[in-house]
Amino acid sequence: MISVHSLSGGKTSSYMALHYPADYNLFSLITVDDVKLIPLDKSIVKYASEKLNTDFIATAESDMTIYAMRDLEQLLGKEIFWVKGQSFEKLNKKRSALPNQMWRFCTTEMKMRPIFDWWNTNIKEKIKMGVGFRYDEKERANNFSTSFKTITGKRGTRNKWEDIEWREGWFPLIEDKITHYPVYQWAEKSGIKFPADSNCVGCFWKPVQQLRKNWDNEPLKMQWFADQETNSTWKKEMTYEQIKTIGLQQDFFFGTGSGCQAGFCTD
Repeated sequence: MISVHSLSGGKTSSYMALHYPADYNLFSLITVDDVKLIPLDKSIVKYASEKLNTDFIATAESDMTIYAMRDLEQLLGKEIFWVKGQSFEKLNKKRSALPNQMWRFCTTEMKMRPIFDWWNTNIKEKIKMGVGFRYDEKERANNFSTSFKTITGKRGTRNKWEDIEWREGWFPLIEDKITHYPVYQWAEKSGIKFPADSNCVGCFWKPVQQLRKNWDNEPLKMQWFADQETNSTWKKEMTYEQIKTIGLQQDFFFGTGSGCQAGFCTD
């Protein structure tokens, strides 16, 4: 069975890619259209455009993620294939609302769908997909879905939808009982500068204190998330502008990623 690693851009999935080689390594980047977020380093704009085979403007993730995936590819000595879905703005406009913990369409449309589409174009047979879930978070593997619902044709004038069984889960870090600390040790020695907090900077899955910290580290991107909250909010607790004003808890364990329960947005 063909193996494909789903990479997030963070430490854990990168550790998995290096220590448990797969036939293919795949990375899905969340993009935005706001020119205010264009990276200052034009070399990574060029690099991302080449990897995505389209004009890249900016990402809702830390720009450090692009550097990390570039450097990981060099370390692996093997190509990492990049994919993307529609931009965050286009998705929000199409749904006329923001994704949230009850309605996680961002993960489906901007992570899972482009990965599924790549599989459907390039492989089209059931695969073994590696996902970077560690042993100390092994319960997350319980939410892993092996099917994807997509349009497969027409019934008269209506779309025909089917659940396609396209993958089985492969969790090598759980199998070998790899926890956070050895991953952290490897990352410190890897020569790769990973983002302080992986995945979308303003992901609603992240704790309020992590989002507050991200206002300090990534103010332009957090402002982008705040600006989206015109008719709806990302989190039920408070708006992102309100999060900006709360005190920072100094003993909070920052940089743990989003912990997305949908199974893709993970460090």
